[in-house]
Amino acid sequence: MQQPVNRQVILKSRPSDIPQAENFAVIESAIPSLNDGQVLVCNVYLSVEPAMRGWVSAVANYSEPVAIDGLTVGYVVESRHPDFQNGEVVTGMFGWQDYAAVEAAAIQRKVPDNGLPISTALGVLGINGLTAYFGLFDLSQPGPGDTVVVSTAAGAVGSCVGQLAKLHGCRTVGITGGPEK
Repeated sequence: MQQPVNRQVILKSRPSDIPQAENFAVIESAIPSLNDGQVLVCNVYLSVEPAMRGWVSAVANYSEPVAIDGLTVGYVVESRHPDFQNGEVVTGMFGWQDYAAVEAAAIQRKVPDNGLPISTALGVLGINGLTAYFGLFDLSQPGPGDTVVVSTAAGAVGSCVGQLAKLHGCRTVGITGGPEK
């Protein structure tokens, strides 16, 4: 019987413009083994964010270029840490790969079994939704009847902001990319 492998997307070269297929490679390696205190996660969903373009780019931006990473949601398939059990759903920056052996501190949170698809942990109930919620209600603090203008309404965070503002009784105006933006 053939042993399962860990498929990984790696960065072959840093793009100077829009990333292309030739900047990446898919490799196969052994599934990582665990040390004490680590957790093996089988990634099910990977969030691909616009910010990742800057993360992998050779061009200077607000952050230093990093190896491919990404917020994922997956199942614990083996644990050598008492706080995590097989079958639990967790999120974290576990890389573009099928399996990740991570320190328990790298796990951002456990995803509760609330009947929703686990993919929501990367969207409206994940970092995008939380950014939208706290940016709108903690920082902006609009009241019912206020006008909320969202300059990135087509993006993951902006689309959440628009919906949250509308549900809060605000008049919402969404702006998306274009020559006149």
